[in-house]
Amino acid sequence: MMNHSVRSFQFEGTVEVKSKFDAEFRRFSLDKSKYQTFEHFKHLLSDLHKLGQVPFVIKYADPKDNDLLPITNDDNYMAALKNAKPLLRLVIQREGEGYDDFLRGNRSGTLLSTILGTPKQPKNHLTISNPREFRQVSAIIDVDVVPDTCRRVKLLKHGSDKPLGFYIRDGTSVRVTPQGLEKVPGIFISRLVPGGLAESTGLLAVNDEVLEVNGIEVAGKTLDQVTDMMVANSSNLIVTVKPANQRTLMGP
Repeated sequence: MMNHSVRSFQFEGTVEVKSKFDAEFRRFSLDKSKYQTFEHFKHLLSDLHKLGQVPFVIKYADPKDNDLLPITNDDNYMAALKNAKPLLRLVIQREGEGYDDFLRGNRSGTLLSTILGTPKQPKNHLTISNPREFRQVSAIIDVDVVPDTCRRVKLLKHGSDKPLGFYIRDGTSVRVTPQGLEKVPGIFISRLVPGGLAESTGLLAVNDEVLEVNGIEVAGKTLDQVTDMMVANSSNLIVTVKPANQRTLMGP
């Protein structure tokens, strides 16, 4: 849970926002201290675009590659604010309206080229349904409190008997201490089951170091103990890892 000081820091200042609904654009300054939750932000957009009772979804343009990413909860609302450089560009769609519906009326370029004013080569697009029509199987959570070099992943089985789909092993990694580099024991993902839940998420990888299981640190615990922790929480597993590309790996 985010503490008060972190939350206050996240919601200081303003962000310039440009939102689009059909052919209508709105540009405004968002006072982050007044709109600290996704629901408050959604009500603001509804009022600005006079949507009334029209069900709608919100997406924002990722400044890294201009892909449209959904804003559906407080976590990805905060991620959108954090990534606003310098402008937060939004696309508002009626619920159930696919991305390809916009492309049909925009033959000269993609939807984002209209918003950003920069040409982008059109791609062949598949019709993708609204996210609510899918059953969520994973999520990256607590992005505001977990260090940038780590990742906290939630795996959801929804009562299924399907296994989590990964194995763990003992290993050794390197920590930076006041005395210099130090080898310490750790727990690592050793294998992903092809087609399994873990592999299908794309959020876990072989040689990722496991740091926590459902909020409990694994440092000092045996492989059997960590395995038991994962089995006990398998229906709603939250695992914090340090991805393999974020650390120095030593041999087992």
